[in-house]
Amino acid sequence: MKFDFDTLVDRTGSGSMKDIMCPPRIRDAGLPSYAGAEMDFPMAPSIQQAIIQRAQTGLPGYTLCDELYRDAVKWWMQTQRNLEISSEWIIPTHGTIFSLATVIRMATNPGESIITQPPIYFRYEQAATRLGRKTLYNRLLWRDGQYTMDLEGLEALMARPDSKILVLCNPQNPTGTVWDCETLTRVAQLAKRYDVLVYCDEIFADITMDCTCPGYLSIPEARSHAIVCTSLGKTFNLTGMNHANVLIADKRLADRFIAQRNADHYGSIDPWAYSSVLGAYSEGGALWKNAMVDYVTDNIRYIRQFFSNHLPFVTVAPSGGSYLLWTDWSGCGMTESQLEEFLENEALLHLSPGHEYNASRPCMARMCTAAPRHCLERSMEYLCRAAKGRGLPVIP
Repeated sequence: MKFDFDTLVDRTGSGSMKDIMCPPRIRDAGLPSYAGAEMDFPMAPSIQQAIIQRAQTGLPGYTLCDELYRDAVKWWMQTQRNLEISSEWIIPTHGTIFSLATVIRMATNPGESIITQPPIYFRYEQAATRLGRKTLYNRLLWRDGQYTMDLEGLEALMARPDSKILVLCNPQNPTGTVWDCETLTRVAQLAKRYDVLVYCDEIFADITMDCTCPGYLSIPEARSHAIVCTSLGKTFNLTGMNHANVLIADKRLADRFIAQRNADHYGSIDPWAYSSVLGAYSEGGALWKNAMVDYVTDNIRYIRQFFSNHLPFVTVAPSGGSYLLWTDWSGCGMTESQLEEFLENEALLHLSPGHEYNASRPCMARMCTAAPRHCLERSMEYLCRAAKGRGLPVIP
């Protein structure tokens, strides 16, 4: 089955945040923003059909997590993630950050801390700050051209009495690093030793290139303290749908989470989210996902080769998962603010600046590659032209 990833979605009049936040000059040039982590592809046809069918029933009423829903989630995790889960592990929620906020309320008191590992998605810390909690940083190490986890630093932070939650992201956002079983096992051992909950964000885990992303719940030592979040948002471009599925293997931990989730005013599943899950977690959804991953993998390969062959002052961190690229522009000789102005106003290239992810190095930027290839090619043409105008080294 062939899917269309070459047509740029039309966001006009949809209230799209990505469209509204895109600088006007870039939008007027007919180019998308590569900031944020939202595809420029429409959702999978199987999801569209499921939503249409639901609308035709005329019954968007209160909706519960029934056997059909749980079976769809289990089927997906087994066939696409190679992870066997039980029905009792599946807990619907209102979203990834909603779920993290629930865990923070459940497991911490004001003034206590969560641990993150920068460069990292900024909304984890934002959730903690809004709830009056602190964030401790265990920075990733840049060694031999790749990011690794500082396990000694992590242990030191976990040993602190105020440390209650480690936020783990796999594949990691923004770097695209996929944590392997060995690293996850070590994390699980430390978490058990110091009685730290691990909230593992796996919303990009369906999207991997030359590797697989092991689920944190596949680590035997992890199940007593793990709260794993999965979602349709990144895999199927449903980022605006406030919905996720949390997976918890430990019964007592699951009961605590459900009690706090309900106290946070959770009612029932959005009926459109319910139908979307059934449409996505199906054979048709899997076919679309696999085709999307192939397309995005080619896009990533193209961008890497383009920078290497034509713009050697830009380097790209290796990544195994997600459709995000973590790029280093320090070779351009600009300050971070100068780089942002150059990219937006001269190169017409809208990226997420590295400081948003607490990057330790200046002039880093995150690029979303889930866009039609012809858009990426035009953007690279604009970039080369602007770089030449600035006297930067450009190889024809």
